[in-house]
Amino acid sequence: MFAPHPFTESPLLLVSGMGRSGTTVLRNCVAAHPNIESLNRESNYIFDLMRTAHISMDNDFRVKNLVVSKDQFWYQHQQLILNLHWPQKSLSQNPAKPVISTYSMLDPRAALAMLAAFPQISLCYIVRNGIEVVSSYASFKNFQHIEFAQCCRNWASRYDMVQLITHNPHCTLLRYEWLNQQRDLFQTGLTEALQKCGLDFTPHCLGPLETRFHPTRFQGESRTDARDMDKRKDRWKWWSDEQRDQFSEICGSTMRELGYPIPWLTS
Repeated sequence: MFAPHPFTESPLLLVSGMGRSGTTVLRNCVAAHPNIESLNRESNYIFDLMRTAHISMDNDFRVKNLVVSKDQFWYQHQQLILNLHWPQKSLSQNPAKPVISTYSMLDPRAALAMLAAFPQISLCYIVRNGIEVVSSYASFKNFQHIEFAQCCRNWASRYDMVQLITHNPHCTLLRYEWLNQQRDLFQTGLTEALQKCGLDFTPHCLGPLETRFHPTRFQGESRTDARDMDKRKDRWKWWSDEQRDQFSEICGSTMRELGYPIPWLTS
């Protein structure tokens, strides 16, 4: 049996959310905290591994045939993630910090597995207006191969995570719009997530808000409007009638649940 990873007892602050929802700036804000050892990059292997683990543990036949206890099963997954993301041979070069952090996309299965494997976890999830996310997805070079309707389905499916986050004491829900004009709400939410790890908020965490910008430009949109974060919710004006219909059908119920209006249906 290998010795436990040095971070075994360390609280983990896991940042998550759909791409183009503010995940980068949120993980930068977390990484700016002086008492957090952050792997400030995408670690989506966590999603792949832990989703599979939850599927196995949700199957009575597979659980019955485990050769280790359930506690050992989750402990070994915890150790695997720690050793893959914070290799012990590199730790001597880093200052000792009481909390670790990284980012991974999640669905409810992967999130529940992380909650089982990491008893001292704070899961911080960010959501954003579907109009903004789908438009940004459709215009971002890494995602342009994805059809518009699939972008809509990807966003709408995240509501399952919002429900899990809302009803779990280890979890905190943040909204992208708080980054612009409601920073007091963002600070309150981030403070809550940090306190779950035993940390206090520090002004260092707001520094990345002043330098953030991952520009995208939707087809037909002016460069000036593309750089104005407050105008992103109006990008639907550049959509075709077919795209508006697809969005309304696929994302309508999730938009209503999250309190985001669909302008062409309410005006």
